[in-house]
Amino acid sequence: MAVCSSGLDRVCYRALGLCIRELNQENASVQVSQRTLRNNRFGVGIMLLCLVAVACAWCPAHAQPGGDDVVSFGSATIVVDRGQTEPVRHAAEVLKARLQRRSGVPVTVAARVPKGAGLVIHFGQAVRGGDLARLCEEHGVALVGGDKPAPEGYAVKTVALKDSRAILALGADARGALYAVGEILRRVDRVPGALRVGPIDVSTAPAYRFRGFSANQGGTMIKITKARGWTAEERDNEVMNYALAGGNIFYCERHGGSLFDYIKSFDLMSITDARPNELGGDRPEEWQAGGLEPWEGKRWVCPSIPEARAALMANWEQDFARRPQHDVMRMYAGDPGGCRDERCAPWGKTFVHLCEEVAGLWLKDHPNSVVLMANQDLTNAGDQAIFDYLNEKPREWLYAMCYGPGSNAMSDYFRDELRDDLFVYPGPGPTSRYLAETLNQIPKAQRIVQYSDITHWISAQYEVEHPERHLVKAYGRRTFHTRPRAFYRIFQAIMPFSEGDIIYSEGHHDEFHQYMWSRLLWNPHRSLEDVMREYCELHFGQEAAEPMMDALLQLEKNLEAPLETNPGIDRYYLLVKRAGWKMPEYLMENDYRWRLHMQKAALDKYQQLKLRAELAKERGVVEAMQAGLESGELDAALDQAAAILDAPGESPEMAHLRAEAGRLGEETERIHGVRNVGYFKLDRVFRDLPRVEGTVEKARKATAKKEKRRLMEAVKGLAERPTKTG
Repeated sequence: MAVCSSGLDRVCYRALGLCIRELNQENASVQVSQRTLRNNRFGVGIMLLCLVAVACAWCPAHAQPGGDDVVSFGSATIVVDRGQTEPVRHAAEVLKARLQRRSGVPVTVAARVPKGAGLVIHFGQAVRGGDLARLCEEHGVALVGGDKPAPEGYAVKTVALKDSRAILALGADARGALYAVGEILRRVDRVPGALRVGPIDVSTAPAYRFRGFSANQGGTMIKITKARGWTAEERDNEVMNYALAGGNIFYCERHGGSLFDYIKSFDLMSITDARPNELGGDRPEEWQAGGLEPWEGKRWVCPSIPEARAALMANWEQDFARRPQHDVMRMYAGDPGGCRDERCAPWGKTFVHLCEEVAGLWLKDHPNSVVLMANQDLTNAGDQAIFDYLNEKPREWLYAMCYGPGSNAMSDYFRDELRDDLFVYPGPGPTSRYLAETLNQIPKAQRIVQYSDITHWISAQYEVEHPERHLVKAYGRRTFHTRPRAFYRIFQAIMPFSEGDIIYSEGHHDEFHQYMWSRLLWNPHRSLEDVMREYCELHFGQEAAEPMMDALLQLEKNLEAPLETNPGIDRYYLLVKRAGWKMPEYLMENDYRWRLHMQKAALDKYQQLKLRAELAKERGVVEAMQAGLESGELDAALDQAAAILDAPGESPEMAHLRAEAGRLGEETERIHGVRNVGYFKLDRVFRDLPRVEGTVEKARKATAKKEKRRLMEAVKGLAERPTKTG
């Protein structure tokens, strides 16, 4: 049952949803209430519910119940004192735009409270003088840290001013003011025609220094799905989404551009990078780095060759002089890159000395930047060479080791050898044991900053332990998915060793993971349920939050459960559908997140039915072969098998699901330039039916009975083989 786009049809579907009992946690079956069905009153009940829903839909937004402590406003004024900085004023404009975008109410930014103002928000960073400072002192609004406020912190409090509720929003600095905007937007219920404000009293500051995110569509994802590119406004909006959730550092253009300018206009930080032995353009063949995979191309030179090293330094000096004032420079040992032949062995030793030289060039032009070094794809000797180098004498150029995909010497991801000694007493396990070892090895002057891959579910730094092999084949490693429980555990395991995380992302399919990461980097003590509820209420509304939370958790389970028999596939589909019934129209209208979930649910359901159909064909063919071999009716058995294989592979239900996923994909592509890669892989077969069919045809054409029998036995063998994930 698809969710209709027209208002009346959506109301009817909502009413129908009210007649459906809670989903059974074990078998995910949906049953119609027997009491509703009694005495043939089902149709009457639906009609009454529809009438009630229609009546509610016509009620003005400000008349909706919100509790005794909730006050509704039909307009708002954001008061910014004249002494505030430009980044604070930009933040006030973000607050204005986002309050208006969802509610439609008029919002103004002014230096004084106008007459007849609705909701008044006194907003800015902590400066002496002005109305905001005075009001905060009068109403006890205090930042974390007291006289020495913690950087990036904020306080937001509702107070009574002139018989009306107002909001005081104070940032410790410009970034703190921006994060106060995020708090307001999460707390103020923005419904069509009204801003509904309940009590707020929050004073907080971030737990981690580095909270970095990537707003991107992913080049591979765009190529596969043929999605449109984001406009500059859409890209900036995604950056702001992560910033309002607590992010403070973002990926952008190396040499500056509109995204860099946008980030800096809010006093946020930017990160740039370098692979120290990367050199483009024409150069002698003998400079080529050794030991790399063919797919890595010829961009890498051996820094042990004096002429190649000199060319590298000249290149970086010119390159860095053109780059703007980025706040973080991160250098990578691999993934891809490096040189792994005998000239540079161990690569870790050559790499760290090369980084020191390159960092000197960088810091000459960017003295206020910090340098991070990622020890990816190294040997144990290479890692130890870095530790020894750092401990020889102070290395002031390096702020932190960057721990990312391939850094863990207790994982074979991008590692050819492991630290076997660490498995003797492994402590909490491979997820964090090597982090403890790294922290033990490096000097006190250096730290650890995470570079976490939260974008892939297989072939990844933190991959699913037992991925469902058919889903691997259907979707690949870059696809829309959620792993709330796993990533919550991983976050809690790795973050005590570091000063933050600047995550790795290859698209927008990990948007939920990035939101969860940003909220936990701000406050790691929050429960998973708390963060999930906040996310779901923000994007799907309060009524739809519960089924969407269950859907996020169910989707994670489905990544490992056997596809053929997993009732969670139906349960996820129905949970998302149910959430759609409960979502308010104003959220559904321009939503893409729910549509991505519904798209995924339809595709998973399609793949399950497809696998079952292929297995049913195989079983039918095997039974026909066995019966024919036992009875001697070889030709009849082969004809029967051919008929089974020739039957349509897509049932009407599957065709409906394909169409549903296609329609939803067109909508998510239109709304936000994203769609599920799985839709473009629906014609991939799970079982080796083409070979089975080919072997059956050979057997039908064979003239010798002995050859027919041999080929029929071969058909049985092919049909009974396990699925290849390829």
